[in-house]
Amino acid sequence: MRILVIKLSSLGDIAHALPAVRALQARTGATVDWVTQPEYGNLVAGLRGVERVILFPRRNFARGFWAFWRELRWERYDAIVDLQGLLKSALVARLARGRRRYGPAWAREGAARFYHEQPAKTAGPRGHATAEMLAVVNLLAPGTEVPELQLDFAENPGDGSPGPHVAFAPFSRWATKNWPVEKFAELGQRMIREMGCRIYVVGGAGDTEAGESLARQIGERCRNLCGKTDLPGLCGLLKGMDLLVGVDSGPLHWADALGVPLVGIYGATDPARTGPWRQRDGVVVKEGLDCRPCHARTCRRGDLACLMDLDVDTVLRATLAKL
Repeated sequence: MRILVIKLSSLGDIAHALPAVRALQARTGATVDWVTQPEYGNLVAGLRGVERVILFPRRNFARGFWAFWRELRWERYDAIVDLQGLLKSALVARLARGRRRYGPAWAREGAARFYHEQPAKTAGPRGHATAEMLAVVNLLAPGTEVPELQLDFAENPGDGSPGPHVAFAPFSRWATKNWPVEKFAELGQRMIREMGCRIYVVGGAGDTEAGESLARQIGERCRNLCGKTDLPGLCGLLKGMDLLVGVDSGPLHWADALGVPLVGIYGATDPARTGPWRQRDGVVVKEGLDCRPCHARTCRRGDLACLMDLDVDTVLRATLAKL
């Protein structure tokens, strides 16, 4: 049996998809091919049980379409499972050769027209992203058990310095997710002073300058590693950490998938929807605000109270509980 999985992006969303794909593999015994965007190709290629990675040419679609089309249609699939739920991913599902196409209940942009089957929508607020993807898997492979993830990224051996070793992931693309950098700086200084920690700032190449600034504020026991690893290398680095402290972002969710203890700082987004799947007790939020979670990229109040008013002491206590 061969199944095509479609999950194009993003880094955190791919981490959320891992339990669903693992359940699909375990329940069906199928060979899995995966369609994703090029920037995630080497990461997905490192997942156990994924045989072929097909790269969706998002940035160079016109130039790369025919090569993508040939690769996509090379195999005929017993099932095609779209875990993205957008028009572009549904069109990929339609272009592929397969018996039946499955998509999420919450599919948008008219994607549902291209599926043979979807889970029924449930009343009330949407559930966790991983649970919603597991509901798609249940259509073709019913079950309740979700096996442990099998992630074989080689652990970065580090430099041999004494720990605890703590990764900070302070950056995301939403201002309404990002705890102020000066609060991260104060947290890092106190973790070094009170617990002897070594801090490693992680992020993408676009975060390099901000990461360097944060590392300087924290001091000599902090290193800026933003943009200095590829994605498999980031996973190897995270495996060697004693803790990750981060906002709702890709590194946080991959730390969760890898079993690295974490503290997740949440502002506008809802941890019940996009929080860590395995370590739900690791989330810190500002209590007592009726406006959160708002799921908005800009703060309607104009003061970002959910982040600005979340004090360092609260986050520090959460880190102490994890170390």
